[in-house]
Amino acid sequence: MSLIPRKISWKVFSLWLGGLGFGIAVVYGAGYWVGVIAARDLSTIGQERLSLYEGTLRSALEKHRYLPFVLSRDEGIKNLLSENEGREGVAIAVNRSLSATNQKAESDVLYVLNSKGTTLAASNWLEDRSFVGHNYAFRPYYKDAIAGRESGFFAVGATTGVPGYFMSHAVQDNTGVRGVIVAKVDMRPLQKQWHDGGEHVFVADENGVIFLSSRDDWRYRTISSVDDVALALIRSNRQFGGAELLPLNLRFHQTFKRKIFEIDGQKYLVLTRKTGKPGWVMHFLTPLALIEEKQRTAWISGAVLLMLIFMGSLFLRERRQKLRSAQRARQADRFQVINKKLQLEIDERKRTETQLLKTQEDLVQTGKLAALGQMSTAIAHEINQPMAAIRTFAASARLLLAKGKKDSVKESLVEISSLTERMSNITGELKSFAQKAPVEYHEVDLREALTNAINLMETVWEPGEINLHFQDLETSVFVKGDLIRLEQVFVNLLRNAADALVEQKEKKISVYLRHINQVAIVIVEDNGTGIDPKNLDQIFDPFFTTKEVGEGVGLGLSISYGIVKDFGGSIRVENTEKSGARFIVEFASVVPLSALAL
Repeated sequence: MSLIPRKISWKVFSLWLGGLGFGIAVVYGAGYWVGVIAARDLSTIGQERLSLYEGTLRSALEKHRYLPFVLSRDEGIKNLLSENEGREGVAIAVNRSLSATNQKAESDVLYVLNSKGTTLAASNWLEDRSFVGHNYAFRPYYKDAIAGRESGFFAVGATTGVPGYFMSHAVQDNTGVRGVIVAKVDMRPLQKQWHDGGEHVFVADENGVIFLSSRDDWRYRTISSVDDVALALIRSNRQFGGAELLPLNLRFHQTFKRKIFEIDGQKYLVLTRKTGKPGWVMHFLTPLALIEEKQRTAWISGAVLLMLIFMGSLFLRERRQKLRSAQRARQADRFQVINKKLQLEIDERKRTETQLLKTQEDLVQTGKLAALGQMSTAIAHEINQPMAAIRTFAASARLLLAKGKKDSVKESLVEISSLTERMSNITGELKSFAQKAPVEYHEVDLREALTNAINLMETVWEPGEINLHFQDLETSVFVKGDLIRLEQVFVNLLRNAADALVEQKEKKISVYLRHINQVAIVIVEDNGTGIDPKNLDQIFDPFFTTKEVGEGVGLGLSISYGIVKDFGGSIRVENTEKSGARFIVEFASVVPLSALAL
């Protein structure tokens, strides 16, 4: 495929090629200026880093600068350097004093030289590498101090091999200079701090020897050749021990008008600063790869952008034609899609109407089946308690008959007869409830209904199985309702409380009868596990149950709710403060007609 679109003249194409060349020049220039700006920014940052490293160096040196001067005025040291300097007791006292001072000042070593450069006392006098007895007259810090000059000198320890900075001061009396006090500062912690910073920084002396560095492989290497005179002086001073002082594999460059070091093939942007010590120059090196990476990114980004512009302009005319054709095609497709959507909506509405009619028919049939199931299940549920009581009385009658207690047998048979009559009444009431027959109201003693329900349930439970506490008012409380149906309500509540105590070791049910401000209140409370809060709102719904399958159908509380509502009362449930559930039934109390007649 040709890169030149059809109907494009060579003149226009040559103009595009000229524009492409111009764009390449612009991209190259932009990359170059990115490098210039990056070098400037790195130089600014480097100067700030140099100030920081210079501060750490100055702090490490200056915080011990006072020691030689202060110790030179110590009377004990002066006595040690007097004519009686050989006294052993004075030397021991000075050794101990220097050791304590060295530990407090956190310096490396403190020691005293006599006028000949021999160490008379030192803070490390008890160590294997003690300075005591060694002569350091060859060191410049001794020579300067004897000449009356305050001195500082970096060197590798002649005795310990540990590099450090030596500061000295003359000890004088009326007769002149008697000796020299020297403080050595260990520079290894400072170099470790620099190394942990992960940057490239070093300090070189006037001969170009690197003696402090964040990189171990650069230490005691040179950045320039050391002449023979300077090398001989270094050897005589034993400044760097046995170090060979080999030059670094270093080449000098200049990029963006800035100094560049190439060490072992790695290029660095170099910033330097004098530290204030004679001949000391601090160097901070930033890898040039940071600048080169920014340049490459700028060039690549510019090249990609230029290529996109060129290709876009090259195919712009042809693309316009294609866009116009595509636009007309999209419009036709859009109308077709809209027509399809309209047809789908029409079909969906027809299906929805058909489904709605079918759902209505299903709901009617479901309502019929639910009503039929509710009636049959309710009958089975409500006669369960009387049947259990009949079985209990029948078993008691057999035992009493075997013992010849006929009178007691008659009482059991009377109770059985009463329960069968109650079952008949329940069946009639459930039928009336299912058919929504009119409710007949009577004056009912709420206390009597509660007592009958409690007596009925106590015949069902095992003796001592449940501890039931009934707090009675010992007086009748009358409400409008029906005795049998109220007994059903209380039997259901007691049975529900008993079922909640299945897993409890100590089973307890409390029943309270209250009469407050013409309101009769019945409270049934258990010490079970309570009701899950998320189930409280649906506890009275038909067929809702938390029991296992086959143990309950969920109609007892629903039927009780309907009976209470028919009698104009209210029923609610809540969890107790400790554990268990509490059902509260309220009715409006009435005054019996017999009391009004009186």
